[in-house]
Amino acid sequence: MSDHYEVLNVERTATTAEIKSAYRRLVRQVHPDQGGNAALFRLVQEAWTTLGDPAKRAAYDRTLDGQTSTPTYDEPTYTRQPDPEPEPQPEPDPFTWTQTSAQASQPVPEPLSGGIEVVPAFGRWRLPALLSLAVLTVLDIAIIAIGGLKGVSDIVFAVGTVAMIVVAMPPHWSRRIPLHRLLKAFGIVTAILYFLVLFPFSKSGATALQRVVIIALLLGLVLTRFLTGRWSKVHKLDRAIDATAAYDFNLWGRPGEPLVDDGRTAWLAPADVLRHRRTARLLDSVVNALPASKLVHGARIGDVAVSHLLLNGHRVALISSVVGPPGHYALDVYGALQLNGVPLDSPVAGLEVAVAAWRKRLDPVEVRGFLVVHPPVDGQGGITAALGSEAAITCLPAQTAASQLQAWLQPEGLLLDRVTLYDILHRAPYA
Repeated sequence: MSDHYEVLNVERTATTAEIKSAYRRLVRQVHPDQGGNAALFRLVQEAWTTLGDPAKRAAYDRTLDGQTSTPTYDEPTYTRQPDPEPEPQPEPDPFTWTQTSAQASQPVPEPLSGGIEVVPAFGRWRLPALLSLAVLTVLDIAIIAIGGLKGVSDIVFAVGTVAMIVVAMPPHWSRRIPLHRLLKAFGIVTAILYFLVLFPFSKSGATALQRVVIIALLLGLVLTRFLTGRWSKVHKLDRAIDATAAYDFNLWGRPGEPLVDDGRTAWLAPADVLRHRRTARLLDSVVNALPASKLVHGARIGDVAVSHLLLNGHRVALISSVVGPPGHYALDVYGALQLNGVPLDSPVAGLEVAVAAWRKRLDPVEVRGFLVVHPPVDGQGGITAALGSEAAITCLPAQTAASQLQAWLQPEGLLLDRVTLYDILHRAPYA
């Protein structure tokens, strides 16, 4: 049975107005006439029918709390019997999987605070590129003034010298100039002719001062083009991952939906969407504790999709999840998931493929996979898993998953690598 609060993606403390707003928003998204999922649409309607009525909502809340003392709507009334005396608990069996004190008291790392360090920095290379371009412009004017405009050949050389400035401009500037390709070609030819003037066989008659200025001009052209090229690359990154996204924005995509909807990723069943939302709420606390971290739902590299991706500094956590009964979960030597030693179907194989693909693409970024095991009901205990593994995939009980993910990502501090984030968001999906 689906949790109506999970279906509408609201807390149990939400007001009726908040529930109504969430219902309206979801109906527009999942309505079959709008290309949505019919099964999920029915779940949304059922959730609103229950939570939109105060009496039905109160009865539903009592059902969730396991209370049977108060009659529910159109249900028979039962007389509450006195609670039986608690039976003495037997000594724990060493072969029975239980929640250990070490796992139950996992220390939660303190949230990080301070300024986020963004690499590469915004506007990097801009100042040296502009200074170099200004010096090159002065040298262009100087060589035109020294040579003078005495004939047609001098005028042609003067135009070509000015075209050299277009060659040295940052690409995101030069592309705005009409006929910029023709001007660049003319500027390159002029630079080659200037280079030939320096040799004695050219018999150009250039003075020593002119030769010095030409050498400075050619060296300045090469240096300026290098600096402006670097600046232009970072400028492209500045536009793709702007300051707002770098410092304030930390979430991309929606749980249970592909990051890029190009038809290459299959849509999930409603039950799987709800499971992804449970995991997303768990990951919200990690993002809040690590201000520089970025959470991407439905990240994809080529055709290999992963449920959730967490980036902090130069560490990437790929996260998938399952719902299972209480017990001890572990991965065997072949990487298959086991519950109390019994093999269990799980998304581990797909997660291993995703980890291998992302490790190859993001090298030397450290990439690890994490499988979060949810109980059938939020807050239910009894799920344990082997902790501290350095393998490619690690099992995490939902109860302690947030603190363990935070502990693994936190050593990177408040660092954001925008190149890695740009690759994850804009390049990897089309790899």
